[in-house]
Amino acid sequence: MVFKFRLLSNEIKDFVRDVEIQGNQTFFDFHKAIQDDLNFDSSQIASFFQTNQLWEKEKEFILFDLSDVPNNSMIAMDQARIKDYVKEPKQRLIYIFDIFNERALFIELVDAQEEDRYSDYPAVVFSKGLAPQQILFGNRDIGTIIDDDNSSFNFSNQYDENAKEGLPGELDTNDDEDEDNSDDDPSEFSDDDDDSPRNE
Repeated sequence: MVFKFRLLSNEIKDFVRDVEIQGNQTFFDFHKAIQDDLNFDSSQIASFFQTNQLWEKEKEFILFDLSDVPNNSMIAMDQARIKDYVKEPKQRLIYIFDIFNERALFIELVDAQEEDRYSDYPAVVFSKGLAPQQILFGNRDIGTIIDDDNSSFNFSNQYDENAKEGLPGELDTNDDEDEDNSDDDPSEFSDDDDDSPRNE
């Protein structure tokens, strides 16, 4: 099984990354793919959180498990396979890359396929926008990681991975057009029950 995740930022509105990863790979593999693509300093601590649809944290995947006491809510990234924790359509995750200011990327599962499409995984299959600065210094008021603005994320935009503009390009999804860009490819998870807001 190959899982496709979309990453968005609440700081940079045109930032989009689509990452495909095999189910038997780990959250550490996912972490490394993000770090490498965004040219982040790998010496900085980061973590994933599994969340509900309101972005409320449920389980944390950490870089290093230094605890002597088992903790079911905190799991080392390299011990957590994607397929063991991503069970629901549109599963949401938060990737905290700046723990000092609790800044993050917001992630949603957008597709799952049985067959590999690439020779190497994880694979960044769509890239748009500049990466947010990894670490912010000083007393900047950036709000809270969970706020009302995050409810406006639209993970359902369609992108054309065959478009050639450096990395794969974006389909035209302007509000004044009525074209249907829905993806008819078969997938493991159906979007029929999607209640999230869509561009019209």
